[in-house]
Amino acid sequence: MYALGAIMLVLTIIYGNTWEVPRLLAALFVIVLPLHVFEELQYPAGFHYMMNTIQKSEEPNVGPENRLSDMVTNLGAEIIFIGIFIFGGSIATSIALAIFGIGETIVHTIFGILIWKHFRNKGKKTIYAPGSLSAYFTQLTISIFAIMWLSTQKVAASDIIIGIVIIALIMDVLIRLPMMLLGGKKYPEFAYDSAGYFSKFLK
Repeated sequence: MYALGAIMLVLTIIYGNTWEVPRLLAALFVIVLPLHVFEELQYPAGFHYMMNTIQKSEEPNVGPENRLSDMVTNLGAEIIFIGIFIFGGSIATSIALAIFGIGETIVHTIFGILIWKHFRNKGKKTIYAPGSLSAYFTQLTISIFAIMWLSTQKVAASDIIIGIVIIALIMDVLIRLPMMLLGGKKYPEFAYDSAGYFSKFLK
């Protein structure tokens, strides 16, 4: 993922000013998604622990979200949007990206509040959660850029429907399904070995 994001960054720096906006939006998403994944799963890490705790998992490092389901989800999304970039994107894919960034910001805020409530008696003072900063400052920024561009375009109802369908498929096929089929106790060898950011509240 990091290699794909880095390659796209170089391409965007060199050629980005020649691309139409839908292609540029897809490229920007491909660049920032690895940053988001880095914050969630590598440093400070612990998004899996938060997600599984909110789902009432008895073993938050084991599942239902684990390293295997995360790989399918995140690398899958990266590849899909590289495909959109290659084919040039559209108004519909730009709508999907606008929805995605806003959705990520809302979800991370809600999760942050829930995990703050869970750990507030153990010293957690903020609603920060792994992935929040990159959601607010990169993905939401792309959403705002997409909305500003879309406001200048003739958007058909079919574009909106297709954009919503893209997001629904990402949520169901790339997020929920991997956790159902590949996560949890079915594959304990893919458990995380640390709660990351939340480790300090478990002492």
